[in-house]
Amino acid sequence: MTTPPPRAGGRTHLDIDPDQLVWALYGRESFDGTGDAEQVTNQLADMRTHVAGVGGTIGKEFPENNVSAFRRVRVLLPDGTYGYRVVRPDWDAMMTALRRGHFNALCLPNIDRGMRDPRDLEDLIDLVEHYGVYVTSMTGTIDLTTDEGISSARHEVNQRNQESRNMSRRMQTGNRRAAMKGRNSGGGTRPFGWRNDRVRVNKREAKHILREIPRLLSGVRPATIAVEWNERGIPTVSGKAKWRAMTIVQIFTNPRLCGWKIYRDEVLADADGNPVKGVWEPIITEEQHHALITAIRPPKVARKNRGRGHTMKYLLSPFIRCGKCNARMYGGIAEYSKKTGEPVVVYRCPAKGWGGCNGVARQAVPFDEAITALVQMEQAKIKLRKAKEVPPWDKEDELRDLMKQIKECTEAYKAKRITGGRFFALIEDLERDESRLKAEKRKHEAKRETRAALEIPDLADEWGRPDFTLEQKHAAIAKSIKAIIIHPASRRGRVAFDPDKDLTIVWNDEDE
Repeated sequence: MTTPPPRAGGRTHLDIDPDQLVWALYGRESFDGTGDAEQVTNQLADMRTHVAGVGGTIGKEFPENNVSAFRRVRVLLPDGTYGYRVVRPDWDAMMTALRRGHFNALCLPNIDRGMRDPRDLEDLIDLVEHYGVYVTSMTGTIDLTTDEGISSARHEVNQRNQESRNMSRRMQTGNRRAAMKGRNSGGGTRPFGWRNDRVRVNKREAKHILREIPRLLSGVRPATIAVEWNERGIPTVSGKAKWRAMTIVQIFTNPRLCGWKIYRDEVLADADGNPVKGVWEPIITEEQHHALITAIRPPKVARKNRGRGHTMKYLLSPFIRCGKCNARMYGGIAEYSKKTGEPVVVYRCPAKGWGGCNGVARQAVPFDEAITALVQMEQAKIKLRKAKEVPPWDKEDELRDLMKQIKECTEAYKAKRITGGRFFALIEDLERDESRLKAEKRKHEAKRETRAALEIPDLADEWGRPDFTLEQKHAAIAKSIKAIIIHPASRRGRVAFDPDKDLTIVWNDEDE
């Protein structure tokens, strides 16, 4: 319709012959957890009978099941910013079709099924006043052709909106209370590692988790675990999807593994600040959880200083530097051996345009063998990664006494033996000390757990095992060596490899 219908006396005058009405029928039902569309089907059947009594023909039906007319989501707005809107694809498609003139009449079961967001009502009012669309409901409560009817509709939508807000608040309160008791949250698929009841451990899946923990702590990348699980045919929870690195990260960093309850993406804490325990069986210890977080999701500064933005394919790639310009070198295949057909790997300084001098290129094999032997001897000498090297935390008694003092102060305040001013001033200092000690304990226990998990009885034996991955070798080297400087070959490579002249090792200054 090119021109809006006339308005006079607070009324929009729609001059439409009932026989010329082309109806759009809209039915909707909110989330009920079953996915059953029976209610929407019944609504559309009733509306067919209703519009048959008015006249005209049905152009299209728009059923929208398990969709909320209240819940808002974050969307990109035309001006480039983000806003929050109720998103209903079928409703939006129907409104577009009505504005384009594909239909000139709309029937809803009632105003509650149509909308609970005032924005949607205002769009519907515009359809009547500016596009001349005839809007009705089976209950007869929608009359948007008069100011009185518009005011009544606005009042009812606001009332329904408030009801939805009250319901949402009650559900959030109930969910938090259930979470404080450690109960499982409903909906979605079961978590990997547990049975369908989400309480009992799935022994087969838990076995996969426990097997990979030492490997992840020793440097194996989550992407490697994902590739291996796909190759071994380990099924995901759905049984259809493929394992991906991010899925592995989510599984092994999930606090649920050690029995902690998550609420709104955070570990839920009780009144004493301790993590709330879930009703399910834990798979790992709290110390293992802290160690996994440290290994898989290190601080941003640590990630930045790694200097590894991509997967390393060769043994010394993370450590080698050019002996002429100190640029980071890289490994690559230079040619294939004419005798064996095997690739010949070369460590090379990049070209000048890529930050290097292109002045050093050496075959990788002798350097790999030399560094492997040195690292194995060094780590065998100092017995690297023995758990006994990290003694038990020496402030356990201090933390226990502090928590006892906090409890006694709280009880004294409740019994009115001390004033509120004194209590809050004292408890602030005590809780600050408690947080500091707990953070120290978590860090110490994570270090102990990492040492225990990374313990290698004989690195030389482990090195040749098929499941001792390149990432684990990188981690083993990094415990002893910071950098390896490769010098140019003497006399164009005719002299045999000499580790004393051809490479310089920058060893770690740490005791370990």
